[in-house]
Amino acid sequence: MAMTLQEISDKLTNIGFNHSYEKEDEIILSKGTSSGESLALFIRLNEDGEFFDMSSRLLDNDGFLKTKGTKHLQVLMAYLLQRNFDTKFGTWEYDSEDGTISFAVEIPLEDNDLTEKQLKRITGIMISAGDEAKNIKHILANGSLPLEGDEAAKKIAELEALVAQLQGSGI
Repeated sequence: MAMTLQEISDKLTNIGFNHSYEKEDEIILSKGTSSGESLALFIRLNEDGEFFDMSSRLLDNDGFLKTKGTKHLQVLMAYLLQRNFDTKFGTWEYDSEDGTISFAVEIPLEDNDLTEKQLKRITGIMISAGDEAKNIKHILANGSLPLEGDEAAKKIAELEALVAQLQGSGI
C-alpha cells in the first residue's frame, strides 16, 4: 500500500500547511521561520511511494545558501555534526558538489501511510531546523560560533581543539 503525493498534499491541507507548487515527482513549499529566515521544503516519495523524504534548504538573498569558497568550512562541518548529535530526528547534510546545506527526514513507509500527526511533526521540525540559518551564516562569515556560553558551542570548541591536536600530531 504505497502513498501518493496527492495523499501527502491532502494531508498538508488538512493540517493547515498552505502549499501551492507541486511537480510530478515532488511537492515544493517555501516557509519563513520564527527567526525571520527563509527556507524551501521538498517532499518526495521514492521506491514507488514506500519511502518518504522531506528536506529543506536554507535560502539567502541569492537563492540557496551556499558554502562554496568559504574558508570556514571546517568550523561549519563541526557545527553541523554537533547539531546532528543534538537533534536525534533528521540529519544535516552538506553537498560537496554545489556547497548547499540541507536538513532531511527520511522514513521508510513500506506498507503504511504517513499520518497527519507525523507530517505535522516533521514539518514543524523542518521549520525549527531553519532557525539554524542565522548560526550557519554567522559561521560562514566569521569562522566562529555565534553563541558564547551555549552548550553546543562548548562541545564544538572541544571538537575543534581535538581536530587541531590531531592535525598537529600528523594523524
